[in-house]
Amino acid sequence: MTMKTTKAQRDASNRWNEKNKARKYYLAKRSMARSYCRVATKKDLETLIAFANEKLAERFPE
Repeated sequence: MTMKTTKAQRDASNRWNEKNKARKYYLAKRSMARSYCRVATKKDLETLIAFANEKLAERFPE
């Protein structure tokens, strides 16, 4: 048996979503990246790691 979401809960979720658009976007993209990594081939992951290392060096130079 599933519980229905109350109007107050939906309203609260909508308010949170509006206030936290950047956070919601970040969480969605992170989830997609993790899902992709679960099904990616070895070659895909090697390419992704190389790309991530490039971005890491660009964004956080030492």
